[in-house]
Amino acid sequence: MTDDSKEGEMARRLARAEAAVADLAKSYVGWASADVEKCVEHLALARAAAPTGNLPEGAVDDRIIAVQALYAIAHNIKGQGSSFGFPLMTRLGDSLCRLTRGKRPFPDSDLNLIQAHLDAMRLVLAQGIRGDGGELGAKLAQRLEGLVTEAMGPGAQASTGDLIR
Repeated sequence: MTDDSKEGEMARRLARAEAAVADLAKSYVGWASADVEKCVEHLALARAAAPTGNLPEGAVDDRIIAVQALYAIAHNIKGQGSSFGFPLMTRLGDSLCRLTRGKRPFPDSDLNLIQAHLDAMRLVLAQGIRGDGGELGAKLAQRLEGLVTEAMGPGAQASTGDLIR
């Protein structure tokens, strides 16, 4: 195979791959919306489960289990948003992952902050806000990120690593 034919074949393969990604991107809003609704379901389970006081180190209760299930879905949202033209979804997903990643008690105030993230994601998807959302998207993301930092407390690191690898 000559260099020209190799380059032509690579260009055709690249074009097919780009077309496949474009086709997947058309379905992204539906997938992401379904993922957000699954998070809403897990949040309802977390709200229904009263937090257990004074859990031993490493122990979990039903609230923690529900939030960890929500975290797994939020991690997918975080990972897919930018790939399909929705980096604001990735940023919101990252903030939600920071809040939900640890095995710790989740007070009702944290659950309210989870709800705020899910409401923001619903808005982005319903309005088809591609890109970073401009100035309004930046303000929304910064506000949620700041609230997560406050909720996590002064000793919390900005990123403690993902539970899902």
